Amino acid sequence: MQSGSDILVYVQNNKEADNDWFRLESDKTGTRWFGKCWYVHNLLKYEFDLEFDIPITYPTTAPELALPGLDGKTAKMYRGGKICLTDHFKPLWARNVPRFGIAHAMALGLGPWLAVEIPELIEKGVITYQEKSEEAK
Repeated sequence: MQSGSDILVYVQNNKEADNDWFRLESDKTGTRWFGKCWYVHNLLKYEFDLEFDIPITYPTTAPELALPGLDGKTAKMYRGGKICLTDHFKPLWARNVPRFGIAHAMALGLGPWLAVEIPELIEKGVITYQEKSEEAK
């Protein structure tokens, strides 16, 4: 089973390349993860809450990544804001068990989903840019 080290290396590499796009932390047991992810579109940063649980059958089963703030805003999402990874990512995960870990779910699951869905949601006016107040920065 993959340890948390794969995600740490991935995050560090992204930071060094000035290409970080999420922040994650886990509960004490390491089974519940939460944080923020963001997508930059037309030089505006759109930020979303991110959460997921490590399934009991991990690493055989990939985590179901959820963006609760987008729940019901796109057809490519399940109840609770869980993003749809069935067609593209889950078969890839299945072929690479047990080598894949959380970093792979982020890079090969959430990253491409954001790149496809967020610009479309913005263009349709489903989500709009929210400027942060000075205290929230």
